[in-house]
Amino acid sequence: MSREKITLYGYFGHGNLGDEALREAWTKALSPMFQVRTLAPPRLPKGQGPWLFCGGLLQDRTSFRSLLFYLAAIEVAARRSPVALVSVGVDLRRRVSRQAVRMAVAKIEYLSVRDEASAGELSRLGFTPKVFPDPVLSWRPPDRRPGGAVLVNLVPELPPELRARAISHAQRLGAQLKAPVNGLVMAPEDARALVGLPLVRPATPAQALELLSTAPVLIAARLHALELALVAGTPFVALPYARKVGAFLHLVERELPVPVPRRPEEMGIVLTGDWRRGLLLARERLREEAKEGIRDVENWLAQVA
Repeated sequence: MSREKITLYGYFGHGNLGDEALREAWTKALSPMFQVRTLAPPRLPKGQGPWLFCGGLLQDRTSFRSLLFYLAAIEVAARRSPVALVSVGVDLRRRVSRQAVRMAVAKIEYLSVRDEASAGELSRLGFTPKVFPDPVLSWRPPDRRPGGAVLVNLVPELPPELRARAISHAQRLGAQLKAPVNGLVMAPEDARALVGLPLVRPATPAQALELLSTAPVLIAARLHALELALVAGTPFVALPYARKVGAFLHLVERELPVPVPRRPEEMGIVLTGDWRRGLLLARERLREEAKEGIRDVENWLAQVA
């Protein structure tokens, strides 16, 4: 018996390992039951669904135009097929954005978000989304292999002074641990923010996860650098440059003795035994919650595909 076809839509194929991790997570999770195709901008949905939209699509922080494009894509897909938004991120700054999102989301059949901040945004628009963590967090933890470099992931949006402090403190910690310090490039533009460090450029999420499994610590800005560090069991300091990063940290902090440090000067906190144990407890809880979210999407697809 042939598997039903579904299409996953997101910002794929543009060199951002976070979006590639989402594509890989959903494809691997759903392929046993469905034939999963993927589509990305600038192409609009065409043909029959069901359609699954994933990632941080509902945001106008970086571009109002990109938000309008994704909303148009949702509307095109919804004209002929069931549409789901699955563990998406929401960050709307403009009133006109909220009005446009309200109109588009009213046409979909399944709605889940990846954090409580996103749920709050949509609840204020009159929706009641389910909350399930990013499916990347469902991945099985790799074996830890000590001996790797201290890793630093920065983005150009961070203030230059903060980027300099992050690199300086990482180098200081690397000297203490007798470990090299490398810049971790998760998207092409990250390299501009990591000037002065040797760069590692993993080609796939699996390669990034392997690097993180050897790192004693990570200091990072990007959401999926932090998520993959959690999967790898690698302690991390976060430099939130967007609300989605802070929302993820709140998901993690329930089991931690103290919050995730947000300043480079606090890197030593994450190397304590209690903090590491709390991190592993958070990893297991979020892994189960992410698996539950995947099962919920599977159940919906079984009804509509």
